[in-house]
Amino acid sequence: MDIKMAKILIVDDNRMILQALSEHLEEMGHDTEVADSGLDALDLLENIRPDLIIMDIVMPGMSGIEVTKKIKANPALASVPVVAFTSQSNHAQWSEIFDDYLVKPFGYDDLAKIINRFIQQSADSI
Repeated sequence: MDIKMAKILIVDDNRMILQALSEHLEEMGHDTEVADSGLDALDLLENIRPDLIIMDIVMPGMSGIEVTKKIKANPALASVPVVAFTSQSNHAQWSEIFDDYLVKPFGYDDLAKIINRFIQQSADSI
């Protein structure tokens, strides 16, 4: 099965994580955009439409939960899957907000499986 390469927005206040994830996803053939805050992510989303958003939950200013609620409330972006990633362990409360989640630390194989699943779902719905 061929997996379509995706445009992925990564949102995290830790620049080292942004760089590592971006480099790895680009090595996998994906296009990436990065934002180091929730506000930067919302600004970027005025001009781009990613296939998937990977969102840190705990960020200063605006949490990933707040940002995701704004994304899901926007009709132009509501269908874009948002995957949370965090070191917190209270995942059950997120199922109504996020499409999926990864717990830090996570392996790149786990990330690839989630990306491939959402990209395949997107391709199947076309």
